[in-house]
Amino acid sequence: MADGLVAADTDVVIDFLRAQDPGAAAVRALIRQRRLALTAVTAFELRLGADFVHRRDVIEPLLARRTRPLDLRAAVLAGQVAARLRADGEGIGMADSLQAGICLRFGLPLLTRNVRHFSRVPDLEVRTPGTD
Repeated sequence: MADGLVAADTDVVIDFLRAQDPGAAAVRALIRQRRLALTAVTAFELRLGADFVHRRDVIEPLLARRTRPLDLRAAVLAGQVAARLRADGEGIGMADSLQAGICLRFGLPLLTRNVRHFSRVPDLEVRTPGTD
């Protein structure tokens, strides 16, 4: 694990922005502990949503300090994840494959409520709110 950091999936970040548990409490705890990491995929997904416009004051500083990039190594890992799962008939979609690739590249567990998708990814540590 990378310095005890935990990547928060977009679903739990949205919980945090809307002050809805269980994700909000988990993200707040990671912020307090200075363990929160985000990915470029979460930055993209947040920008698509209305929460970004209404909570820019909170989102932009978090993204600026805590976002891990989709670099070449992460992209290749994401491609491997997508190809393997698709071959098994269990694809999780491009965004989730990219999210997983970034987490694998940086050695980050992923905090998410979407266990159904991410538990299919070999070698990805998946955590749910309330278990971290």
